[in-house]
Amino acid sequence: MGGVVQRFTIVAGIMGISLSALAQSSGGLRDRDRDLEGAKKVLGEIQQANIHSGRFYMFSRIRISDAGFTEDYYLPTGGVRGGVNLRVEAPQRLYFVPHRKTVFTLDAVPSYSFLKSGNRSGQFDYTLRGDAHFLFNHLYLDAYVNLADQLRAQVSDINRIATQRESESGIGGEMKYSSRTSAFFSARYRDMTYPGNRIQPEGVPVNLLDRTERNGRLSLHHKTFPLTTLFVAAEASDYEFKRATYKDSSRRYVGAGFIRASGRTSFRVEAGETRLDFTDPARLDYSGITGEATLSRGAGRWNTTLRGARDVGFSIFADNDYYISTSGRLAVDYAATRKLTLRGSTTRERDDYDIPVNGLFRRDNLSFTSIGFMYNFRRLSFGVDAGWFIRDSNFLSDDSGIRWVIHLSFTP
Repeated sequence: MGGVVQRFTIVAGIMGISLSALAQSSGGLRDRDRDLEGAKKVLGEIQQANIHSGRFYMFSRIRISDAGFTEDYYLPTGGVRGGVNLRVEAPQRLYFVPHRKTVFTLDAVPSYSFLKSGNRSGQFDYTLRGDAHFLFNHLYLDAYVNLADQLRAQVSDINRIATQRESESGIGGEMKYSSRTSAFFSARYRDMTYPGNRIQPEGVPVNLLDRTERNGRLSLHHKTFPLTTLFVAAEASDYEFKRATYKDSSRRYVGAGFIRASGRTSFRVEAGETRLDFTDPARLDYSGITGEATLSRGAGRWNTTLRGARDVGFSIFADNDYYISTSGRLAVDYAATRKLTLRGSTTRERDDYDIPVNGLFRRDNLSFTSIGFMYNFRRLSFGVDAGWFIRDSNFLSDDSGIRWVIHLSFTP
């Protein structure tokens, strides 16, 4: 373990020295944007607050959506076939600004999920997060604590919805070396469990995934060209499992990428080598390329987003300790009128397992293609997506059918 940490430190140091040299040698092309990304995000959120009193700002909403839905990723799970699956949420964000360089935020998202599971028809969920933001001239810091007890879609591996409880604390931020060179960093500790007294998939030992995580990441960015930023990144994680101790492991990642921003078009690519090494020498380690690419483009009334990703996740399937997920998503929005937006999207995912069971390697293929609309009033937005989903697996039961997704958001 010590040798891996030492190599990680050396690589991070070399990246820092290299980018510092680049920054000093490229003084002829100065970028005058000295603002920190994190600071700009916090200040932009405060401006969206709909309640203001003195040094306090608040952003309040009520929304309804599918319990397995997120804004950038959706694939139906087997646990919601043939039933209503809705979540009513009331996100509240409170800002306290005691000083122009200090902002405190508190996020509270109470919710209720309607989901038929055994003799239960739903449950209360919540997420709580507190942040302390420090906005200095060349440094942005965010120290936070996060608590969550929430139903979440476990699309891969078990194909069900499960209640996940988390407690997390960490720190992240950005240091601006010059107008062209920045360092982004983060460190966190997370404890994750799947409590048995909450809604969990029947007959699936999902609590084998109970674990603690320690993670650190450093990325160094240099705006080498007027519209393009190059960066290198390194990441280290350690995992300790509470029940399945044979899954105790460490993950190391070193990669590089670029960000290109031009008008309403942005393109971000990152890829590198990931190693997942298990403490138990009898377990199969993983080594391979992971990464992510995202293209976002606006042209007239059209907005298009294309995303692809490859990553590794923990598995509880037979003797497999991990699976490799390769996914892609295309989403297109068309602003038909000032209030009406037409939407279409397609999502694909393939999950591969490296250890055969009864002579077969498990392979899962998932897809969901939908069309829909969003209609926006002054304080209310409403929309519906309808599509066809398919899940093929050589171990789980195949599934296909029409799926409806409802979106409703109200701002008081």
